[in-house]
Amino acid sequence: MINLLIKIKKYLLDYYDNNLAFTKFGDLYSNLENIQKKQPSNSKFIEFKSSRKVDIKPFLIATSSQGLLLYFNGKITKLFNEKGFYGITKLSNKFYAFHKTGMHGNIISFKLKDNKAIENKIIVKGLSRGIHQIDFINNDLYVTNTYDNSILIYKDAKNKENINWKKFDDIIYPNGKLNNGRSSDNYNHFNSIFKYKNDIHIIAHNETKKTKRKSEIYTINYSKRKNITIQKTDGSNCHNIYLNKNQKIYCKSLEGILSINNKDVISHKDIFTRGLSVSDKHIILGGSEIQLKRENRDTTNGYIFIYNTELELKQKISIKNTQIQEIRLVNNEKTLSNYIR
Repeated sequence: MINLLIKIKKYLLDYYDNNLAFTKFGDLYSNLENIQKKQPSNSKFIEFKSSRKVDIKPFLIATSSQGLLLYFNGKITKLFNEKGFYGITKLSNKFYAFHKTGMHGNIISFKLKDNKAIENKIIVKGLSRGIHQIDFINNDLYVTNTYDNSILIYKDAKNKENINWKKFDDIIYPNGKLNNGRSSDNYNHFNSIFKYKNDIHIIAHNETKKTKRKSEIYTINYSKRKNITIQKTDGSNCHNIYLNKNQKIYCKSLEGILSINNKDVISHKDIFTRGLSVSDKHIILGGSEIQLKRENRDTTNGYIFIYNTELELKQKISIKNTQIQEIRLVNNEKTLSNYIR
């Protein structure tokens, strides 16, 4: 009976995501979800364990069920309580993050002062709950509209508020529009984005576990959007992409691997690697205990692995009852497209 109810719930959620979320009904329903304004919690978070701490700059952690967290000097502050945080980015002195409001989600902005979130505002509202990574390229906000197989672009979004999600200025379909929602043959589950030089690189997750199709990296010329190349990987359900003049880094998530220059340099057995931060001194890798049943994922533990640039593990943090979605350093985060190289 329980399994039947789970299947019915999954069917209803999928039906809403594929048939209602992007309609006028979805817009109305998202307005109901936004009646109560979300406020920062800025509370002490104790549901974690850590090995001996290393000297590292503060970083943000987006989680599936423990809210948006800030790690600093061996302590964690829960900035926001809401479940379903994913993408995190930064422009000037403001941070931006996506979180689910229920069947939909918003991108909010906030500032940090004394390790607390202040001045939070809704930037884009009523989005699909399937949003994954977000990032600024120059002053334009790029949003992986994952369940729609598209990238939404909101120009000059820094000082805007309460943008209805349909008021995007541009949209990219790297592999065409969907004709049957996430059941479409061309559904890629685009989840990560990074601009390097004059190219935008996007991870096509490809739902490998279900489809048996390995993940791919789509590269789109920033100036000529129709110039698209596709690189196949040997990874499954991949996430995150970062490039510099010497390295190409991404997570082979289902294998529990961090790949650098197509070599498996870090491996964590039975861990789903997702969330990547890179600085001059450290690589921070997120991971979550693998749980194939989506409804049980929030009862598994998430992990933060802190490596030095020689790929020596220096610190491990475990966070109870959540999955790690995204990690970004507060300052000098190289995986942001606007980082000055």
